[in-house]
This record gives sequence, structure tokens and C-alpha cells, in this order.
Amino acid sequence: MAARTVSSRRQLYSFFLADDLMSSKRKKKSQDNGGGTCRIESNVDDFLEDDEEGSHEPASAAAAAAAPDVRARTRTAVANVTVGDADALDCGVCFLALRPPIFQCEVGHVVCSACRDKLEATGNGVCHVCGVATHGYRRCHAMEQLLDCIRVPCSYSAHGCDTMPPYHGQESHRQVCRHAPCHCPGESCGFVGSTAALLDHFAGAHNWPCTTKVRARETFSIRLHVGFNFFLLQDNGRSDGEQAFPVPRLFLMNVTRERLGRAISVLCIHPHASTTTAANGAQELSLTQCELVFSLYGDRSLCHSYYQSSVFKVLCTDLSNGLPNPEGCFQFFVPNAVLGDGDDRNSIQIKNQSAASNNMPHQPPHQPGWPAWQ
Repeated sequence: MAARTVSSRRQLYSFFLADDLMSSKRKKKSQDNGGGTCRIESNVDDFLEDDEEGSHEPASAAAAAAAPDVRARTRTAVANVTVGDADALDCGVCFLALRPPIFQCEVGHVVCSACRDKLEATGNGVCHVCGVATHGYRRCHAMEQLLDCIRVPCSYSAHGCDTMPPYHGQESHRQVCRHAPCHCPGESCGFVGSTAALLDHFAGAHNWPCTTKVRARETFSIRLHVGFNFFLLQDNGRSDGEQAFPVPRLFLMNVTRERLGRAISVLCIHPHASTTTAANGAQELSLTQCELVFSLYGDRSLCHSYYQSSVFKVLCTDLSNGLPNPEGCFQFFVPNAVLGDGDDRNSIQIKNQSAASNNMPHQPPHQPGWPAWQ
């Protein structure tokens, strides 16, 4: 008898749950928000456990023995749920994903906190569906707990991310996901992958020089060859409490031959290059400021000593539109007269120090014969 009562209550609870979700269905449809597969964690079973504990009917030994099997079947079913209409998980006013705190009117129509405040601020201050006065809105803790346990796959799961963020937190996760893809800058190459996969692709498929294990604010030496050169900048935060960036920064240094010397341009390949809004409305990541110094001291046929320094901003891009126009990037020019002869003309030895933030790092002392990069 008790087992039958539990089963009946589960079916009744499922009916009420479906009815409550569909009552907040978005009026404005979107093709992108059709059906979707999600995972509901065990919090739903916790609700059912509370309901079962409220029953004081005696259970037989056979029913008690069958209870674990019933729960196992229920958990299996709950773990594979298809949401037929994802609009039911969105606010009926702003059409954004519902997130705690969630409020409902006396009838049961739910809205997000921001829309509840806007409705109350209006002259009539009534529910957007039934017209009930908004002063009767109250927290809907059951809906909050349900939405917190609805998990969806990351949109970058195809690139290796196995995180299952909450439905209402998928956009926040997407903006910091380490597996967000970037594009290969190679001509006619359509490879797309995460920063780590992209670096492996550069070295394996194109044989481009790549430098790894470079830490922010540490000086290292690197030889640049004509063409693409890459280095991966890691950061673990600073002692002053500055937070480390979640995605390692991959830098492209492009060296091109010009009639009178070599031109060096620098790009930061970053998957979240479109997460902030610029003053002109364009989407771009905050530019990284760098200082590039080339210095030379020694006996050369045409030049005995040479010093050149420039402070410039590095453009961040995911390369989805290919390499940016060189005219839009700063180009550091090194004349042929200071490059040397023979094989030395095909490469440039530099000393590099990169900062993780927009603050300029302290300039290290220059050493004779060494170009320096900050």
C-alpha cells in the first residue's frame, strides 16, 4: 500500500511540475531554443523524499524491500530527461534564463528578480500573465532548487569540455571556458580548436616554431624566424592578489620581409576576444599593452650601436575572420643594417617579458647585443 502511494505521489508531483513549467512558457518563440537534452541531478529525489516522509502509513516488509529498486529506476529515468520546450525555463518577461532569486505571483506565474522589480515599479504593478497585483509576489524556492539541478552540456563539448553548468549559468561558463575554440591563421587551413589543441596543430601540421612554459612577468629569450612564431603565456596570479586569467594566452609574432628590413607584428589569439563592448559598440577584448625594445652594441660594418623602443597595444582576436589587416596592427620595424649577414638575416634574437594585465611591467636592464621584449 505504501509503495503504491509513493508511486502515485511521484506521478502527481510530475504532473504538477510539468504544469508549473509550462505555465511560464515564453510567448515569443525562437528557433534556437527548441527541445534540448539535459540532466537533472538528485535534488528532485530530495523533494520526493520529503513527500514520502510525510506519509505515516505502515509499510510491509515486501514494500520496504522493493523501495530501493523503485528508487533506482526513478533515478535512472531522472538522469536522462529531454526538455520539450526550453522556453519554460526562461523568464516570461525578459525571455532570459530564470536564475535565483525567482518570484511567483499568487497564481503561480514565475519571473526573474529584475523583472519583478520592474513590474512593481510600473504604475499598475500587475502580473504579466494573469494581472494579479505584484505586491503578492513571493520567492519560489522549489523552482530555484529545480533550476539549480538542471544541467546542460557546455556548447564547447565538441572541443573537449565535459563541464555541465546549470541551465541558467551556461552563458557565464561559456565566457570563461578553457575549451572555447580559435581558428588557425594558416592560409586555406580550416582547423578550429581550443588554445591547447591549436598549439599542437601549429607544431604538428605546420611545423611553426612554438615556445611553451612561458610565465607572465618573467623574461625569456626567443629567436624569431620569418613567418609565424608562437608562444604560450601561462599565469598563476600575482602576490598582490590579482586573479590569474582562466585561459592561457597564445601570442602570434609575425615576421615579414620588407625591402629595408623586417616588420614584426604581434597578436593575442584568444577565444573570448568578443566578451566586452567597446565605446563604439564593437565587440573586442581589452587590448594588452606591451613594450618592444631592440638594442644592439658591437662592431658592425654599418652600425656600431643601435637602440629602438616602442610601446604599443596588442590586438586580441579569435581569428574567426582571418588575420586582421596589417594596417590596423602596430608593426615594429628592424632595419637590415642591424640584422647581420648570412643566416642572421633569417632570424631575430629577442628577449621577451610579457605581463598578464594592462599594466606595464618593469623594464629590465638591457644587455649588449640583445633585443629586449616586454
